[in-house]
Amino acid sequence: MKKILVFLAIITFSISVNAQTNRIKVPNFRVNNFRVNYDVAVPFGNMSNDFINKMSWRGVSIENRWSVKPQISVGFLLGWQVFAQRFDNYTQDLNNGNAAIYGNQIRTINTFPIQGTVHYTFVKNLDILPWVGMGIGTAHSNQVLQVGFYEVQKKFMSFSITPQAGIDLPVNKVTAISFSTRYNFFLHSNQPFNYSFMVFSVGIKNMYF
Repeated sequence: MKKILVFLAIITFSISVNAQTNRIKVPNFRVNNFRVNYDVAVPFGNMSNDFINKMSWRGVSIENRWSVKPQISVGFLLGWQVFAQRFDNYTQDLNNGNAAIYGNQIRTINTFPIQGTVHYTFVKNLDILPWVGMGIGTAHSNQVLQVGFYEVQKKFMSFSITPQAGIDLPVNKVTAISFSTRYNFFLHSNQPFNYSFMVFSVGIKNMYF
């Protein structure tokens, strides 16, 4: 047990020394960074009008950004957002209005965006860093309508485009707290409506060199 504690202490000390050294070598706006975000989402447009209008509290995303110039970075974003809503005593038309089913409905949408991103940071000599960006890629979605034992499930891929804006507030010169928002628009040609929703995120940004 003592050997394990000593080993962990050595690792922790090594990481701390490395972080302190890196802070001296590179200003915090010129580094690569990894982010983990907790996401809350609000449906918009036809997604809200025709299927789910309830806010989603279940979302997470991860990002990596690589600096290509002092204020410009490129990277990727992987996300997962879950929408769910219950409708009691609801009559659902089926088969283009030729049939209907009555009961308590549960509607869910799981979305998984995979995007390439580019970001621009407005300032290069301040610790508080506002930025804007754009994500473009695809999204896999699983849409489910359930009434009792009856279930309709649709799975499809979409083109996704996501403008973004945020601000990073440093905890130290390696770690920052990030607040951001992004507008997700998922375009799919073979579905009755496209998905559009606004995401509000709080995350941890960790810089590396």
